[in-house]
Amino acid sequence: MSSTAIYCKYCHQRLFDIIPGARGSIEIKCSRCRRIMRVTLLNTEKNKDYLAKE
Repeated sequence: MSSTAIYCKYCHQRLFDIIPGARGSIEIKCSRCRRIMRVTLLNTEKNKDYLAKE
């Protein structure tokens, strides 16, 4: 089981990891830039802003 790293879309600080099959949405405040962003966990493949740069 491989987890996916989620990053802040503003400053690219690593926020948290998710496991495959996670559903729902999270509203999180970045510890670096202090901006609040909403992350939808169901469609993370479509939201490339939040994923690790490949």
